[in-house]
Amino acid sequence: MKYFILFTLLFSCTKKYETFHVIDKYSFNKNDPESPITGKLYPGEKEVRSHCEGQFFWSSNAKTKTDNYVNSVVQNMCPEAKYLVNNRLEETWWTTIVYSRSCVRMESYCGRVPKKD
Repeated sequence: MKYFILFTLLFSCTKKYETFHVIDKYSFNKNDPESPITGKLYPGEKEVRSHCEGQFFWSSNAKTKTDNYVNSVVQNMCPEAKYLVNNRLEETWWTTIVYSRSCVRMESYCGRVPKKD
C-alpha cells in the first residue's frame, strides 16, 4: 500500500474531454467558448490535429502552450469553411517530479451549408 501512495505522489495523469457542437473559427476562445447561432450545417470532411508540449521542472508552461495551440489550430482547420461542427477536444496531461507533458487532440468536421434546390 505504501508503494501505491508513493507512486501516486511521484506520477499523476489527467484526461479531459470537451465537445463543442458548432465553433465559429474566427471568434473561438478555448477558455471562454460560445456556440454561435447559425443556419443548418452538415458535417463535411473530417480533420484531426494533435500536438504535445513538454517541460522540465518549471522551464516553461506546457499546459499554456497547448491551450494556445488549440486556439490557433481552430482558425487553420478547414480553410474553406467558417464553422466547424461536431468538435471533440481531448486533453491529456501527466507529470512526474522532474518532467510534465501536455497533449491535445482536436477532431472536427468542416461545416457545410445544405445546397438549395
